[in-house]
Amino acid sequence: MTADANHNLNQSRNDALNNGVRRRMRKPSSRYRLGLLGCISWVSGSIISLFLALVVHADDTTASDDYVVDYSTLGWVPRSQLSIEEQKTLPAFCRGMYRDSDIIPLKDKRIEAEADEATLQKSGEMALQGDVIFRQEGQILNSDYANWAPESRVANFRGNVSIQSAGMMLGGDSASFNDSTGDITLNRSAYVITNKHLRGLAGNIHSPQDNELIMTDATLTFCEPGRNDWDFATSELSLNQDAGFGTAWHARLRVKEVPVFYIPYYRFPIDDRRLTGFLDPGIALNGMGQAEDIQIPFYLNLAPNLDATIIAHHVLDHGVLWENQLRHKTALLGDGELNYGILGTDKETKEERSLLNYQQSGTWGSRWSHNWVYSKVSDNDYFSDMNSSAAVDRTTHLPRRGTIQYQAPQVNGNVLIESFQTTDETIALSNRPYRRLPQLNLILTPATESTWTLKQTLQATRFNRESSAIINESEQTLSGFAAFNGDRLVSDSSISYPLRRPYGFLTPTLEYRHRAYRLYDSSAEDDIATEPSFGASRMSLDGSLVFERETSAFSQSYTQTLEPRLFYVHSPYKENQEDIPAFDTKATSVTFNSLFTGDRFTGGDRLADLNQLSTGLTTRYIRDDGLEQFRVSAGSIWYFKDREVTLSGAESSYQERHTSSILAESEWNPTSDWSVFSFVEWDPYQDYSRQERHGVRFSDDMNHMLSVSSTKLDNRDPDTGTESNSHQLDVGLYWALSDHWAIFGRQLRDLRAYETNELRPEDKVLESLAGLEYQSCCWRAQLMYRETSPRSTDTEFTTEKRFGWMLSIQLKGLTTLGSGTDELLSDSIYGYSRRLYHDY
Repeated sequence: MTADANHNLNQSRNDALNNGVRRRMRKPSSRYRLGLLGCISWVSGSIISLFLALVVHADDTTASDDYVVDYSTLGWVPRSQLSIEEQKTLPAFCRGMYRDSDIIPLKDKRIEAEADEATLQKSGEMALQGDVIFRQEGQILNSDYANWAPESRVANFRGNVSIQSAGMMLGGDSASFNDSTGDITLNRSAYVITNKHLRGLAGNIHSPQDNELIMTDATLTFCEPGRNDWDFATSELSLNQDAGFGTAWHARLRVKEVPVFYIPYYRFPIDDRRLTGFLDPGIALNGMGQAEDIQIPFYLNLAPNLDATIIAHHVLDHGVLWENQLRHKTALLGDGELNYGILGTDKETKEERSLLNYQQSGTWGSRWSHNWVYSKVSDNDYFSDMNSSAAVDRTTHLPRRGTIQYQAPQVNGNVLIESFQTTDETIALSNRPYRRLPQLNLILTPATESTWTLKQTLQATRFNRESSAIINESEQTLSGFAAFNGDRLVSDSSISYPLRRPYGFLTPTLEYRHRAYRLYDSSAEDDIATEPSFGASRMSLDGSLVFERETSAFSQSYTQTLEPRLFYVHSPYKENQEDIPAFDTKATSVTFNSLFTGDRFTGGDRLADLNQLSTGLTTRYIRDDGLEQFRVSAGSIWYFKDREVTLSGAESSYQERHTSSILAESEWNPTSDWSVFSFVEWDPYQDYSRQERHGVRFSDDMNHMLSVSSTKLDNRDPDTGTESNSHQLDVGLYWALSDHWAIFGRQLRDLRAYETNELRPEDKVLESLAGLEYQSCCWRAQLMYRETSPRSTDTEFTTEKRFGWMLSIQLKGLTTLGSGTDELLSDSIYGYSRRLYHDY
């Protein structure tokens, strides 16, 4: 396997359970792999003491190292001496950076020496003093004094000793060099690995070969010179850049050189190569200070194309959950990942609980690809119970899907098999999705020498689902129409002639759509055809014009556009479609763009009867620099006949309306940082808004992010008088107060007005979190308070709150201790994952 493949295996951490199911494994990134005693120590209470110690000494910049080092001789350059381009790469709280040595290597192994004064003795030994410089291959050694013994080929140096090589700088009081073996030894020394911003002190440094250091009484830190906020002090430390790892014995994590806790042994990576060992432990506390979630992951680098992660995961009130992840790369099948979790006997439910997920994806040549996912969970509360620190999971259907796809310029085809596990036990059997075992798809777009566009779509699908199941401890059995399974053949042919100009477009299209079925497995009435087939033509004409004018407002010049759009579509009515199950067909979601889709349904089981005209009008205000500062659109559909085709066959007064709802959307960008958006669906027959979405977003390049959005859905059935509605407010904030400090928070609030006897939440706050962040150039900490609510059901709607504290401490360049706050904030706060962020 190639190096690139190795790197991709280490970096690729796609969502393990695909559509909505969250990964439970931890990322084996370039972090310290810890000894077991160290892991247990870290997940106890020491994380909090580390946080307090770091905060207390956050502004203390003094260093009390016994050996005072001039790091300017080891590549350190203060910020004031950096170029403008280099300064732009640093955050404001960093005071400088390391520069690598610009050394031109000597072409052979000869030694070149120079000094202000040289003395040659009778024995052949040479004494050098005053600005001594030794060069050999890609290394340069400087000192005040040097002594060279040609017989033993050993040189001794003293006084301001420094050694420069690509990527590494060494310094010390004295040093010795053995030209025969290549060994270098320094006393009372310091080292810098420039490309990793890593430095430290040592009583003794021994370098038996290039890119390898063996040190005694050594320290290690990623902090800047003169600011030892934290470091590791060890009795023995080795760093091997060629092998990509280091080891440390008797290590003490120190804050301002005060030991915080002790770890007897480390084996850790110093680059992106994978290394077997313990990963960062994790801990989450609840509102009572109890350890609600403790995770100790162990990573196994089994082969260049194979690795595994095993997590001992203790969940409060439930027990120890063992989680496993196995990842592999193969030339034939591509990337694969197996995730498995099992808890033998849950302390609360007294039952076994488990999760299984497998996913595989890859390519065969340039045109063939495949993708597979299989998911299974023991119960619908598994995700909320077993990962309290994750975002609230609301998955109702876990996918089991496989696809083999072929893509070419004029041919696109795939074979799909798909089923689901429904985790929400309140969903009736008749409302659960059908399996597609299999579905064959073929799309042909033959090339033409003219503007004409041809397209042929062919699809064959077998749909089925269980006819009986135990749901909520009671048996449900499908009968009659609901028990139908079947095979479906789809054929859609189209020809269009798109005309596009700078001032608009016009696209006439002619289509013919055909459906054929074979229905079975039902005791429905005999008058329902079991092999129905039907087809219908569809003609459409879509056109738009773009008018422009130069205008100005508020001392700003704009180009204003006026874009009217008309879309006429006609398709005849085909009867008895209500006798066919809606295997994969739903009503089209109402958005502004849905005005111009030319259909009322998604899926292939309904051919809508259409004789309608969609009208829309859009205007834009575009600044001279290209920013679209304002846009507003409005439109609706005009029906020239009543609609007859429905999903269920039930009649509704909606079918007799002459116009659709009025849809309007707008977006205003006062600056490139601000965005104000709105969408409204207005019912002109009942005079109320069926949908409203309004929001404000702000994001700048100074790590200030704010999002406020309100979503209101209101559905009133004029025939039955029933209503269903929801109204929620979602506010998210990440705000940098200074270079060091930031605050963040998010709240999801229920604003719905409930009737007197209607089931309702006990608390209108459904989800919330708040916290603060501090960071410097070498560490970052996040402290977060969080509340969550369990999922509601049809018979029980409560918000029995879960309260918890999460603390995460990142020692930059090294590791992150505590809870997964970054993952949670990325899921909760809009724009958080794109914030400006500094790490080594």
